[in-house]
Amino acid sequence: MKSIAAMHNEYGKPTEVLHPEIIEIPAPKKGQALVKLVRAVMNPSDLGMIGGTYGRLRPLPAIAGREGIGEVIELGPETEFPKVGSRVRLPSEPGAWTQFQVCEADELMVVPQDIPEDMCAMSFINPPTAYCILNQFENLKEGDWVVQNGAGSAVGYFMIQMCAARGIKTVNMLRSAAAKKSELESIGATIVVDESEFNPKEIKAATGGNLKLGLNQIGGESVSNMIKAMGNSATVVTIGGMVGDPVRFPTRFLIFNDLRLRGFWWDNFQRTHSKEEVQKIFDAIFEMEKSGILKAPVDSVFPMSELSQAIARACENSRSGKVMLKF
Repeated sequence: MKSIAAMHNEYGKPTEVLHPEIIEIPAPKKGQALVKLVRAVMNPSDLGMIGGTYGRLRPLPAIAGREGIGEVIELGPETEFPKVGSRVRLPSEPGAWTQFQVCEADELMVVPQDIPEDMCAMSFINPPTAYCILNQFENLKEGDWVVQNGAGSAVGYFMIQMCAARGIKTVNMLRSAAAKKSELESIGATIVVDESEFNPKEIKAATGGNLKLGLNQIGGESVSNMIKAMGNSATVVTIGGMVGDPVRFPTRFLIFNDLRLRGFWWDNFQRTHSKEEVQKIFDAIFEMEKSGILKAPVDSVFPMSELSQAIARACENSRSGKVMLKF
C-alpha cells in the first residue's frame, strides 16, 4: 500500500523543507494494526521539530507531526485488539502526518467515538499540559487565582476553561488583548490584559495577593512582570520562551516572597510515568471534552494532498485556531 507522508530531509523553515512524499506501507504483521489518518493537528512544537529547534529531534529523513487520531482498518494475523473500526490516538513516532501507518497494536490507545473528530484530535498535547500544570504544582481551590501569558494559545484556552470549571479565577496576558478579550471572557477568563499594560502592583491588588500559580509561555519581560505580581510561596511554571529574550528574574521576589520557578514538558512526563498514570489524565481530558467543558477553535482543515497550503497556514500569525490535516 502507498501513503502520502509529510517528509523533511533536513531541518529548516517548514514551508521550505517539508514536502509530500509517496512511501510504501507494508501489510501489518502479527501484533500490528494498519491505521488510517482521520485528523492530525499542526502544533508549534511540530514546526520546531521540523526547524531543528525542539528539545527532541527525529533522525532524518523524518515524517512530521505528533498529534491526531486515526481509524484501525486492518489487523495483522492473530491480532484481535484494537478492533477494526476503532478510533485510536496516532502514535507520535515515527510521525503522525501520513495517510497510513503500521503500528504496534498493543501500543495504540483507543479513544472515545462520541467526541467530535476535531476536538478529539487535539486531546494529546495541549490539554494534558494544561491539566498537569493545574494539578501537579499547587493545591488550588475555588477562589484561587492563576496567571498566564500567551493566553490566546491552545494551552491558554484549555487552562482558562479548566480553571473556570473549578471556580479558579484567571489573569490572562496577551500581546494584543483588545482583539481577543471578549473571546477569552466568553470561555471563562476573569481578567484579560495587554502585556504592555500589565502592572504587577495593580494585578496583585486586584487578585488580593492570591496569585498562586503562573504559566509562562513567552519569557522575557512578560514573565518578569508576572513574577512581581505573584503571591507568597507561589509557583511559576515555564513551558516555552516564545520571544527568545533572556529572562532577568527579580531576585528580591524569589527571596522575600519564596517564589518557586519550575519547568514542565509533557513529552518527558509521558516517558517517565506509567501508562496507567498517563491514561488517568487522558480519561479526565475525555470527560471534560464530552461534557463540553473543553472546546477549541479550528482555523482550517486541509487534505494531505494540500500539505503545502496547510503548512503555510499553520505558520501564519493571523490564523484563529488549529490547522489540521485529514485523510
